Amino acid sequence: MNRRIVALTIAVVAVLGLTACSGGSDDAPSSEPAATSAPAEDTSTEQTVAEACVSMAGPLQEAATTISEVANAASDPQSAVDAWTANVDAFRTVSESVTTPEVKAAATAVYEDTAAVRDAIAKIYVDGDTGAVTELTTATSDMQTSYMALNTLCAG
Repeated sequence: MNRRIVALTIAVVAVLGLTACSGGSDDAPSSEPAATSAPAEDTSTEQTVAEACVSMAGPLQEAATTISEVANAASDPQSAVDAWTANVDAFRTVSESVTTPEVKAAATAVYEDTAAVRDAIAKIYVDGDTGAVTELTTATSDMQTSYMALNTLCAG
């Protein structure tokens, strides 16, 4: 019973973190700023922080949708791990695709921390290793910290 509560709590934290991060692009509406900054993009391969953050919105929203399904999969540990794997994959994709060094570093930290959470969840719920609860607690704390850092960076 406690395991279910922990898993659902982590899922909620992840969804909120992803939503907050992907919502940080209010300063740059979808097509207008891209048109005004197009000449700068032609001369440089590096994105601005705002462009990098906006480019992550789609994949991260998809990951948020997938992770929200964890609540429905609470009785199926492998489905929960699969949902977390989709989340990890989304962060790997965005961390590899952004070119702004600060955003790349922050997204990579979230990717690594999210992978650690997924791995700990798999150990506990799929493998039955209850000794990994401390690992899950640490990984969750690290993930929250890295999500907040990325969100702060993208919020400007």
